[in-house]
Amino acid sequence: MKILVITNLLPHYQIDFFNRLVELYPEIDLTVVADIKYPGSLNSYNKDECNFSVVHNRMLEFKGLIFRRNILKIISENPSDRTIFYANPREITLTFVMVLLKIQGFPFYAHGMFHRIGGQRFVSNLYYKLVGGLADKLFIYSRKGADVLLNLGVKNNKINIIGTAINERKSQAYLAQILPDKVKQIKKKYNLDGKNIILQVVRLSKIKKPELIVDVAYLLAQERKDFVFVLIGDGEQYEHMRRKIINFGLDESVIMLGSIYDELELAHWFSMAKLFVIPTCIGLSAHHAFSYGLPVVTDDNLLEQASEYDILYDGLNSVIYKSGDIGSFKDSISKIMNDASLQSFLSRNAIYTVNKINSLDAKCKRYFYSCVRS
Repeated sequence: MKILVITNLLPHYQIDFFNRLVELYPEIDLTVVADIKYPGSLNSYNKDECNFSVVHNRMLEFKGLIFRRNILKIISENPSDRTIFYANPREITLTFVMVLLKIQGFPFYAHGMFHRIGGQRFVSNLYYKLVGGLADKLFIYSRKGADVLLNLGVKNNKINIIGTAINERKSQAYLAQILPDKVKQIKKKYNLDGKNIILQVVRLSKIKKPELIVDVAYLLAQERKDFVFVLIGDGEQYEHMRRKIINFGLDESVIMLGSIYDELELAHWFSMAKLFVIPTCIGLSAHHAFSYGLPVVTDDNLLEQASEYDILYDGLNSVIYKSGDIGSFKDSISKIMNDASLQSFLSRNAIYTVNKINSLDAKCKRYFYSCVRS
C-alpha cells in the first residue's frame, strides 16, 4: 500500500512514528512531504534516520499563515493508495488543494488536532467543518477533537481517534545508562540531597503558564524546605520567571537550567525526580514523563489542555488540580510528596499507560487499520 503524507515539519517524534509504522507494517510504501530545511529546533530531519521516502516542500509564512507551491504536482508525481493531509487552519495552500481534489473526485484523508487551545473560534470552526466535509476520513489526536467535529455536524463514520504517543522505548533505554556517579555530582552541584525534585521539561511559553510554578513554589516554601523545582527549557517567559524567582527569594527552591536536548542528560534528571508538573497545556510532555515513570500534576482546564490530556487519569497516573486555584496546585504536589506509596502507585500506572495503552505501537496500529479500512 502506497501512502503519501503531506505535513509541515518532521520533528523527532514524527520521525519515530513513521519509522515504527513502516517497521510494523512492511507492506506500507510511505512518502512524507515536509519542509525539511525549516529553521528551528522542531525540524529534526536527518536522511540517515528516516526509513521512509521524504520530499522537500518549502513553507512560506506570511502574517501567521502558511503557503506552499507545487503540491498538486507532488501528488501527481507520487501516486498513492492513500493521500493524507495535515489539517492546520493556518495552511492556506493545503486548504485550497483539498477543495480542488474534492471537486475532481480525488479521495483523501486529513489528520490533525481539530480543536483549538483556549477554546473554539468562528474561523477555526469554519475550517474544521470544511475539512470534515471534504475529507473521506479524519484522523484525530483525541476525543476532544472528535467532540468538536461531531458538534459541527461532521459524520461520525469519518472520525478515527488515532491518539498521541512518543517512542517510549527510547526513554526507557536511557534509564539503563544512568551513571550513579553523575547523579551524585548533579546532586552535589545543585544541593539536592534530601530534596524532593519536582521536574518540568517544556518550552516556557505563555500558553503553558509556567510562571504559576513560581507562585506555587512560594506557597510551598512557607510550609517546607524539602523540595526543589527544576525547570528545563527556554522560551519567551524565561527572563520574566528568572526575575520573579529573585524577587520572591526562591533561588534555592527553583532552578532554571535552560534548554537541554541531550536525552541521556535529561534521563538523569528524570531519574532523580519525584514528579512532573506543567500548570496547563501539557502536550507530549505527558508521554515523556510517563515513559520515565513520573506521575504528572496539571490542571483540569479542558479549554487550555492539549490532546495529550486524554492519557491522564486523576488518582491513577496523575493528580489533577483545579484550574485557577494555586492552593489546589500546591496541595496536589504535596499529596504526592507526602505519600511514598501513592507516588509508587502513580508511577507504575504511568509506565503502564505508555507501554500498554498509549504506546507508539498502539498509535501505529490505529493509524494503519484506519488507512486499510475503506
